[in-house]
Order: sequence, then C-alpha cells, then structure tokens
Amino acid sequence: MWYRQPHLLLTSLLLVMVAVFGGFWLALRPGQAEEGGPILQYPPEPPAPTIGPNPTVPAGLATGPLFVADFATTDSLAAWQSVALDFVLTEDTPNWVIDNGRLRQDFAGELRNSSLAQVALLAAAPVVGDGVVRVSFYDEFNGVAGIVARYQGEVGYEASYYRVRLLKREYEATPKYVLEKVVDGVATPLATVEGPGFAPRQWHVIELELRGGMLQVRLDGKLLMEVTDGQPLPAGQAGVYTRAIGGMLFDDVIIAP
Repeated sequence: MWYRQPHLLLTSLLLVMVAVFGGFWLALRPGQAEEGGPILQYPPEPPAPTIGPNPTVPAGLATGPLFVADFATTDSLAAWQSVALDFVLTEDTPNWVIDNGRLRQDFAGELRNSSLAQVALLAAAPVVGDGVVRVSFYDEFNGVAGIVARYQGEVGYEASYYRVRLLKREYEATPKYVLEKVVDGVATPLATVEGPGFAPRQWHVIELELRGGMLQVRLDGKLLMEVTDGQPLPAGQAGVYTRAIGGMLFDDVIIAP
C-alpha cells in the first residue's frame, strides 16, 4: 500500500516533477531542440538610423566669419561654456560630448539621466552684438532645438538673452516656433509661428540675425520670423539651445559679422 511505503510515493512524485519541468524547459529555451534544431529565434534588433551628411555651408559664411566650430576634435569643447537655463541641482548639470565630429547633448549628471531642463552651450568668444548665428542640428529623439544670443549673466536661470526655440512636429505643444527675449530669467515671446514643427532625424539649419533691435530667424534658408525689439539687449555670448533629454546633435556653428 502507498500509505505504508511513503518513500515510494515521494520518489514517484519527484520523477513526475522532473519529467514535466524538464520538458517545459526544453520547449522554452532559445537554444537547441531535442533533435538539435532551434525552437525560438529572437528577431534581430533594427539597425540604428544612418545620420546623413551635414548641410553645405554657404560660401559667404564660410569665409571671414568671427567664429567657426565644426567639432572635429575631442578637445573642441574647451572653447565652450555649458549653462543650465533652468534651476538644476549640482548632480543634474547638463552633459555635452563630441561624437563622431559632432556636438551631442548627452543627458544630465554622472548617471546621464534624461532631464527637461533647458540648457545651452555658449561659445566663450566672441561677444556678439550685430551678426548672424548659424547652426546645423539633427534630432534623434529630443524634439527641442534652437539658438541663444546676446547672453549675459553669471547664473543661467537669472540671465538675459535672446532665444530661438523650435519644436518637432510630433509635439502637441504649440506654437512650434518661438523667438523670445529673456530678461533676468523671465521669458517674453517676441514672435511666434504656429507652423508644423521641424522633422526629426534629418538635418536642419537655423539662423538668427541680429542688427540692433531687428531680429530675423531663418529655418532651412526660409525666413521664419522677423521682429523689432524697441529695447534691444546688449552684446553677449551666443550658442546652441536644447533640453537635457539627450539625442540632439549640433554641428557647423558659425558666427558671422
């Protein structure tokens, strides 16, 4: 009787469990089936999208500019100053790196966390009063790009400057194109456009031209916004703008008279 031979009952139960779980493991393992053929095959990861060549720099801007940055070498960041335009903790300061000859916004802090903080990378020189600030940008997964000019201030979230802020077309927020005047950290729109926004994963060129109180913004060679500021900001630093989300590339920054 089974109840008189408990060791036989226990042995039988163990054999059944080994048979059931052993067969289940063989069926699910992604290696070889019992006959040697694969049962499960994971789909290959899609290749990373190829980043195309940068836009061509017009001959007029390629000769005699005040400042040119093509980020060809890893020490190119020595000529730049990183600024957080929003208040951030010390451990969340924005990161910038040179990646294959391009400038990349690389999240925030040592842990490379994604942050919504607005950030800028400013050329240490020259100081820009009147002139044209031009940059190429390529959005991988960020969605916000732009230019900062006539920047003055020791602390980013209390500084004064002009800012061009562009959003990608997938964002629901509007307007997609904004030219702002920031005074002591307080932003006031000078001009807005309700356009579709820029397309991600392709190169675009943005230009901000400043002549006294006259400001013009061009996107991919077309006039986007034009406004006259009756109380223009004085000369200051210029550079690129985005959020510390990562995934935004910049290249060929040109400051021309």
